Amino acid sequence: MTLLRAATSISALTLVSRILGLVRDATMAWLVGVNWVSGAFVLAWMIPNLFRRLFGEGALAAAFIPAFTQARARDGDDAARRLLAGVTGALTVTLVGLVVLVIVLSFTMPREIIGLQGATDVSAAEQGALIWELTRLLFPYVLPICLLATYAGALNALGVFAPTAAAPVLLNLFWIGGLLYAAQGDRTLPQIAHAVATSLLTGGFVQLSLALVPLWRRGMLPAPRWPRRGDGTREVFLKMAPAAIGLSIVQFNLLLDQALAEVLVGPGSDYHIYLANRLVLFPHALVAIPLATAVFPSLAKLVGDRVRLARVLGRSVRYTLFLSLPAAIGMALVAGPLIDLVFVGGRYMDDDAVTTGWTTIALVSGLPALGVGQLYARALFAIGDTKTPSRVAVAFVALNVVANLVLVLGLGLGVPGFTMATTACSIGNALVLRRAVRQRGFVDDHASHSIVRSLIACASMAAALAATNASLPVAESKFEIAAFGILVPVFVGIVSFLIVAALLRVPELEEFRAWLAARRHSTRTNSM
Repeated sequence: MTLLRAATSISALTLVSRILGLVRDATMAWLVGVNWVSGAFVLAWMIPNLFRRLFGEGALAAAFIPAFTQARARDGDDAARRLLAGVTGALTVTLVGLVVLVIVLSFTMPREIIGLQGATDVSAAEQGALIWELTRLLFPYVLPICLLATYAGALNALGVFAPTAAAPVLLNLFWIGGLLYAAQGDRTLPQIAHAVATSLLTGGFVQLSLALVPLWRRGMLPAPRWPRRGDGTREVFLKMAPAAIGLSIVQFNLLLDQALAEVLVGPGSDYHIYLANRLVLFPHALVAIPLATAVFPSLAKLVGDRVRLARVLGRSVRYTLFLSLPAAIGMALVAGPLIDLVFVGGRYMDDDAVTTGWTTIALVSGLPALGVGQLYARALFAIGDTKTPSRVAVAFVALNVVANLVLVLGLGLGVPGFTMATTACSIGNALVLRRAVRQRGFVDDHASHSIVRSLIACASMAAALAATNASLPVAESKFEIAAFGILVPVFVGIVSFLIVAALLRVPELEEFRAWLAARRHSTRTNSM
């Protein structure tokens, strides 16, 4: 129940963040549209955003949380503080050097190197100039966000999740604020991009305070310093490198997809992948990321107890599939109406919506595999196996490039071909990691029965949604799209899934109902 409570608190804040994210992306699409400026912005944002995903949702947490937990359990809070000081000190020096290097390169490298031919209204030199200008504003974001990830890992190990889970909410508010400011007056598209980039960098440093204040109140906020021998910093960074690869296969693949889309399809095409990724992150961030974040400290504490570790991992996988399977089906069926409702308008056209829709459907099909793949990778990292996930990830990143070329160039599938390749690689990655976990004896004997029941409930939901969509009138206005294209199908899908899941007595639903009952009882008891 502790796992459910932690995951629920993270999911609640994540829901707020994702709603704000939709508002942000809708405003961005309306103001900028799909063109060379949006393509340049996405390219400049890719690298710092990749760092955010690596450190905020994966590598640093995978390496740091077990070390911090073990240091605190073995040698007390002083040892944990020394480790935190060493890691943040080394990280600060490394990232400051990296930021300086990138800024110097942005002034010295020829603009044409990263500019692309193909846009009808701008030269490659102008594209390259904008990409470098935005990079100078956005790349320094890696410093506050990576430090935030480290401090968030310490808070998670202490059992505190909510403050840092609110960080994306704050970032979205700054992004929306930048867009609203840019909408004032008669600004050009590059000027809008500059305003948003400046706002994001400012928001990154404000985000950092969400972790600093709770740690300071708990007496666990040491000043960053250069690592000392024996404080555990070196071991954390040695484990972080393979973890960065093993936990981030989808992010690496999406990075490659967006870069290749600009080259193979044309300027601005990477924006379709960006929007598809944003839509898929909505259910993913509500389901898989909270469970993975909440479960990892528990896995780190159970390294010596294989039976309990297998039980916790099995429950997490079952919960992830129970939630992500219907979420993926639902998102695939309402992707078209959702994109029409949220994005179409201003500079974002109907033709853009069609491409983004198929790109989203292809990407969301891999949502369940993405969630369980992250759990399996974290389980392997928790028991000290950093090589297997990283080797598997490297292999599938290479396969993703080959699949991109076959689907996009060979079969001519265009932008959706990139996300089809990513989904195929996510499924393959999850299957291989599952086999590795089972070979190490972490087997949940009850998982298969539960998953089969969830699949039956999902099949009934899909049938109910198909019948509902066939009986509803064609939506034309924004109100009709919201009502008949989204709200009614979503309501029917949720109700049909829950009814069938209850009839089949799916264990995850039973456990969730028991948890809600216990929570209501606790609330009534405390109020008396």
